[in-house]
Amino acid sequence: MVRRIFRIIGYSVLFAVNGWALWYFHSFLNLSIMVLMVFLPVISIIATKLVADRVTVQWDGPVENMNKNEEYLVRLQLLNPVFIGVMSCKLDICVSNLFYGTSRNHELKAPLRARVGQTITYPVTSNQSGRIEFRVDSIVLEDFFGFTAFRRELQNSYIIYVLPDPGTEVNTDLNAYTEGMEEVEESNRKGSDFSEVQDVREYRPGDRLQNIHWKLSAKKDLLMVKERVSMSSRQLFILLELHDNSEGLMEEILDCVYGMCRFMIQNQIPVSICWWSVANSDLTVWKVDYEDLLEEGFRMLFYDVIYAEQTLGRDMYLATHGEEAQFLWVGNRNFGMGEPIMECGTQAGVFYGTVS
Repeated sequence: MVRRIFRIIGYSVLFAVNGWALWYFHSFLNLSIMVLMVFLPVISIIATKLVADRVTVQWDGPVENMNKNEEYLVRLQLLNPVFIGVMSCKLDICVSNLFYGTSRNHELKAPLRARVGQTITYPVTSNQSGRIEFRVDSIVLEDFFGFTAFRRELQNSYIIYVLPDPGTEVNTDLNAYTEGMEEVEESNRKGSDFSEVQDVREYRPGDRLQNIHWKLSAKKDLLMVKERVSMSSRQLFILLELHDNSEGLMEEILDCVYGMCRFMIQNQIPVSICWWSVANSDLTVWKVDYEDLLEEGFRMLFYDVIYAEQTLGRDMYLATHGEEAQFLWVGNRNFGMGEPIMECGTQAGVFYGTVS
């Protein structure tokens, strides 16, 4: 505003000087200059108003999902259908991660060509997963002389989904899951393996000693064996906590779950991801059979809300399915149950759900 006032004052001084020269010299040149100085600002203001009323904004970018720390290009197109260009075009742009509720605003200035407009390309890299929105809040056009400006409010946006790091490695202990945990030494902790007792029968040569049902064997005076069915033939549930902290716990949780699901898909293990939806006040379960479904599940996840409670998802899961529910819980390892099966980054951990 101050700059605009100084321009008007400076232009008025020039106009006065030219008027004095016209009165003193009676020059046709000074008369022509005075006419131009009267009409050109009026024409410039009218033309700028005409462009401001008709200019449109379009976003363009990658159609497919992006991964964290992967560079991609986003294009902002300013379309000017008017045969008049504008030298000064200012845009208020907001880039937001709607999943985390964070945003960053910046101002962009560019000329606007007649009948063409302008195309601006952004190279973008996100170090967080989520639903990234690019939005133009308003556009301000100044006339050629800078005497006035026309502001137009816009709500044109573009959404890109940024998925977690696909290179997250899964702890090799989870490889035993594909064999139904048959080769993993059984722990004394409740629910420490990934198989389930289907039946009890008499001992046969070759049965593993870890599968002997000692209490029942003592009662019957016969060796009885627990016959297990591998969970690899059943559905595995991975429960993730939508909880974050200042050190980036949520990112570690997302990377871990994404990497685990990719591992399960590659090994053809049925898996579903679960989370407590604050928006729906319900437990969301998404079955993941292949990569496209995994990406679609994370896109849906990014529409949900991060909550403050460390174990809200686990508490609601157990309230829904009972204390004997079997699942893998991924959250803050300091709030886990027993020893973690796997550690992810500096904070997150994977725990077997029924461990007390």
